[in-house]
Amino acid sequence: MPAAAISTPWAHGHDAINPRAFKQAMRAVAGSVAILASEHDEIGFCGITATAVCSFSAEPPSLLACVNRSSTFASAIREGVPFSVNLPAGDQENVARAFGGMTKAKGVARFSSGSWVRGETGAPLLVGARAMFECRVAELIVRASHMIVIGIVSGVALDRADRSPVFYAHGRFLTVGDDAN
Repeated sequence: MPAAAISTPWAHGHDAINPRAFKQAMRAVAGSVAILASEHDEIGFCGITATAVCSFSAEPPSLLACVNRSSTFASAIREGVPFSVNLPAGDQENVARAFGGMTKAKGVARFSSGSWVRGETGAPLLVGARAMFECRVAELIVRASHMIVIGIVSGVALDRADRSPVFYAHGRFLTVGDDAN
């Protein structure tokens, strides 16, 4: 069907979009779940569950993550700071929930969910995660309510990469596939 024949009742332009409708529509996007973690001199350990995380570049190996500027994690990071990106396995949904603010745990107390160790950079790593990336913040880009964090990857660990991943869609966590182990 030619594009000219498609008729949509949609409004165009930033002011015409209802923020609630936008958020509801975005809930339909299934996102891979990652837990970002770091340490700040004054705040201590901090972390956040995020679905807006992806590879950015292979040369040099880099990741990109989008985090809400009002989060403790966003206030704790700056260029050069080490952080980790942890991809939880299906049986680690409780950790994703804690870092997603879905439990009573706040701040450092979130690290009581799951088992954590320090990586070579000092960033906290989630033991038993499907994959763990150690990064250093290369660049921070502030746009509207969020911050784009570009991290240069300095280490990768695959612990249980064959396990089911955790996804988030329609306001809930999902796992797909059967675990062989």
